[in-house]
Amino acid sequence: MPAHPLRPSTLPPEVDLRCGADGGRLDGMRILVTGFEPFGGDAENASLEAVRRLEAAWSADPQPGVELVTGTLPVAFATAGRTLDALVAEHRPDAVLAVGEAGGRAAITPERWGVNEDDARIPDNAGDQPRQSPIDPDGPARRESGFDTDALAGAMLAVGLPAHPSADAGRFLCNHVAYLVAGLAVPGGFVHVPAVRSSGTAGVGAETDTDASPTTSALSFDDLALGLAAAVRAIASGRVGAADASEAGTRVDRAGTVIGVAPDRVYQALLDPAALAAWLPPEGTTGTIEDMDAREGGGFRAVLRFEHPDDTKTTGDSDASVVTFVELIPGRLVVQRIAFQTDEQRFRGDMRMTWQLEPVAAGTRVTVSATDVPPGIAQDDHEVGLGSSLANLARYLGQ
Repeated sequence: MPAHPLRPSTLPPEVDLRCGADGGRLDGMRILVTGFEPFGGDAENASLEAVRRLEAAWSADPQPGVELVTGTLPVAFATAGRTLDALVAEHRPDAVLAVGEAGGRAAITPERWGVNEDDARIPDNAGDQPRQSPIDPDGPARRESGFDTDALAGAMLAVGLPAHPSADAGRFLCNHVAYLVAGLAVPGGFVHVPAVRSSGTAGVGAETDTDASPTTSALSFDDLALGLAAAVRAIASGRVGAADASEAGTRVDRAGTVIGVAPDRVYQALLDPAALAAWLPPEGTTGTIEDMDAREGGGFRAVLRFEHPDDTKTTGDSDASVVTFVELIPGRLVVQRIAFQTDEQRFRGDMRMTWQLEPVAAGTRVTVSATDVPPGIAQDDHEVGLGSSLANLARYLGQ
């Protein structure tokens, strides 16, 4: 199968993989990218296939200033860490990007952290199946990625691929390596790719997401390689260093996707009450949009009703909020101020929600971020909800 071109002609200049964020040449840097061998009875592992195609494409079209080296990790708890250490000792990289597959995901997901626990649903390739065992008895409960995962996801979104950060790497080998790679002496991080197959569907899935069933992704091995190439270029450019994370540690809840329509259509769906009622409610909810006044200083009232209420803000089965439009730039930006109608202090305060729309080759990159989030809203739950709304938006505009 031919290697995917690293610089497809459809990409705009700002994401030319030969250039950094400012279009300039990058200083020399050696980056190690690893994938996993197949496991669970499957003949392929999408992470390894993607890394192989990345390596082949890079060799055919070397990227100035970046030396790419690759390696394969065993799906074995006892030896994966030793193999990773050996690869680092052999290649002496400036940064390490480890890649694994997630059978229940359709997007590429940089992991925010690895957790200090092995809890295997199935045996590894050596027959071991640790349950609720610490990876490092003396280590911290979790180790955060050496990269800004929001920026990594953004680099992949910029080349037209679905991507968003993940806050759960599972408890199988992917999490094991995510924890170890984040503890290296050089910056290291982990990315999950969908469990793509040459034909058919992966037989794995619940190793990463316990309740997940194998999901069919629209991506190919070559698409995954393109996403990894974008990540490598972002790492080499210095745009994804953990020290440069947005808002310097201030909480920012984010989600993003690429939707195959023009930015103007997405913008209209952010202001139209009928459209909002159709796509805004996350999975498990229905919603109504009241008193729409689509201008700066105007706004609307949103009411979400839950099929299975749990810790609601306004009534026993609903959340109601007053939304004010702070800034509107047609086809580009919607900034909202959101106040929940609640008697509980932990849900009070003005949350700021920013919807950014950027044209890309595949349509529109949509990124939503929330700051000043009330402390009663868990970040993981909020980002899952934002992602669900974006998925609804993509389906709504695809009708």
